[in-house]
Amino acid sequence: MSKEAKPSPSRPHPETHLHELDALGTHWCIESLDSELTAAIRQSITDHITKFQETYTRFTDTSLLGRLNKEKRLYKPPADMLAMLKFARDMFHITGGVFNISVGGELLARGYGKVSGQGNISQKMWDELQATPEKITIPDEMSLDFGGFGKGWLIDELGKLLAQHRVEHFVINGGGDILVNAPEPIEFALEHPLDPNKSIGSTKIQRGALAVSSTIKRSWTKDNQRQHHIIDPRSCAPSENDIVSAYIRADTALIADVCATVLLIDPTLEQALTEKYSLKTILLHHNQLTP
Repeated sequence: MSKEAKPSPSRPHPETHLHELDALGTHWCIESLDSELTAAIRQSITDHITKFQETYTRFTDTSLLGRLNKEKRLYKPPADMLAMLKFARDMFHITGGVFNISVGGELLARGYGKVSGQGNISQKMWDELQATPEKITIPDEMSLDFGGFGKGWLIDELGKLLAQHRVEHFVINGGGDILVNAPEPIEFALEHPLDPNKSIGSTKIQRGALAVSSTIKRSWTKDNQRQHHIIDPRSCAPSENDIVSAYIRADTALIADVCATVLLIDPTLEQALTEKYSLKTILLHHNQLTP
């Protein structure tokens, strides 16, 4: 199992305190630090992740997001979808358009996914997209992608779900993006982007989140050119700069997830985002990589 951040192997993992599954293209490990995860809690976790995947993946035409991208309208959207769009709009403005969820069509055109709904990146998307409790509509040439923040959103929601089940202390690890609420700090290794058996260092977290994003992890070749999933909406092409991986600590998994993506695209935003969200960051440059 390849993870970009992982707990120290010295900590015990009682089987009754762990719940693991594969979803959203990665491996999930939810650990209770002080009480067993009952069968009912485990099922609730699985159902929550499964529903999120079925609703917001862009890799099928049957999800709500897939239907919106294909049909360009969606009636009676759920409240959390409207909340996600509001968050995406706010982050678009905070980052000067670097965070832009209209990259879905560009990803499809470059070979990342095989569904309907190809479209263009729009810097005017929030003037063109209409979202109300009655209906969401997008232009014919637009296709949305929640991949830049969906996993962080889901991880925070799982934290709330565990709290509802009176699981006070936990670690939620969704493929290396992590949310922690622990009685004492836990050490996590920061995975080397080229070798999952190596680390570039470690960090200790008691309460908060860690997200890792890299231009190496999800890459492929199309038309003899290397492609990766971090699209710079300003150039409408895979991000090209000296940053190969971003390791971001924040109060929530959502903010950590978004900022990891944004800073891979535009590292000049590091100071502004750090001041706004009290981030702790490591931006790994190509010339810092060692075999």
